[in-house]
Amino acid sequence: MHNRHKFLLFRVYRFRDTQAYGELYEVYVARIRRFVAFRVKSSQDAEDLTAEVFLRGWEYATSSMIEKPSALFYRIARNVVVDHYRAKERLGESATMENAHLVVDKKPIASEQMELDEDRAELLSAMQLIKEEYRDALMMRYMDEMSVKEIAQALEKTPNNVRVLLHRAKKALERVIETKK
Repeated sequence: MHNRHKFLLFRVYRFRDTQAYGELYEVYVARIRRFVAFRVKSSQDAEDLTAEVFLRGWEYATSSMIEKPSALFYRIARNVVVDHYRAKERLGESATMENAHLVVDKKPIASEQMELDEDRAELLSAMQLIKEEYRDALMMRYMDEMSVKEIAQALEKTPNNVRVLLHRAKKALERVIETKK
């Protein structure tokens, strides 16, 4: 699968192949939308920011050769969310990056029609109470099934740092769940 993604990225870089980029979009859009939706107030913001991620991804992928599309899209997504909150601050809105991790859209994004059962809702609620870095790492590893190496590239850390981060994140999540019981 990853070789296919590298081939698609090569086609985007070399030939500006929109069909190849469309295939990458289909693979990553749900993951990136979920990643972004976890950090913003509304479904509409999540949709808009997800579109921005893939527009920036296109610009980047057509200007330089990319090895790992997942690392590229997650890095762009993190930056887009930060830019979103910075823009809100400049406009004088109350949302700040410090409280962004506490915001959860209670309804799933309509296009995905996710049904949240009680356990999943409890887990998502608990994840809101851990550090953003921990939450990002856990989502990438267990929801998006990224390898430690891919997470390291997306977070710009070493694989060993990511392993430690995942361990600490799991422990922090366990503590939060235990205190809620």
